[in-house]
Order: sequence, then structure tokens, then C-alpha cells
Amino acid sequence: MRTPWVLVSLESVSLRQYEYALAVAEYGSVTAAARRLHVAQPSISQQIRGLERELGIQLFDRTQGGLTPTATGHAFLREAEVAVAASRRARATARASKLVSW
Repeated sequence: MRTPWVLVSLESVSLRQYEYALAVAEYGSVTAAARRLHVAQPSISQQIRGLERELGIQLFDRTQGGLTPTATGHAFLREAEVAVAASRRARATARASKLVSW
């Protein structure tokens, strides 16, 4: 028996925000993440703040040396990594299916 789909309202939370959070965690700062992603630094900062506001949690501790994930942030980032990887697999599967002739 199939499990019915359940729509969860995440309002404005997006995979892009997950990707930005993962990049900030990996590179240790918004500036370094922005450079790596070829995105403006203020855009990443706004997206991270919006994500934290939407989720109602603080993902990162902000220090002079950069950003480090909080304990809650680490837990979130593990799940964000799973979600981003699943999205990439789904996209790759869809693209590969275009190669199959029906």
C-alpha cells in the first residue's frame, strides 16, 4: 500500500537556502561561501538569516573568525545535506530519462 503524500508548509524555505547554509558551514564564512558559489555576499547573509527566522532556530554562531554551526545547526545541516543530495539525484534521474526512448 502506498503512503499518501503529505504536503508540509515550509513557506519560503528552499533548497537554495540549504545549499547556502551547507556552503557557509563548509567554508566557515559567508564571504568565502559567496566567493565559491559566485554569489553576492549580502544575498547569502539574507538567505541564512531568513532560513533561521523561518525555522525559528540559530544555525550558526557568529564570531570575529566567521560562522560555526551550533549544535542545532549541525543536526539541521545533516538533514539539509540529505535533501540537497536527493534533489540532485532526482534531477539527474529526470535528465537521464530523457535519453531513454519510449
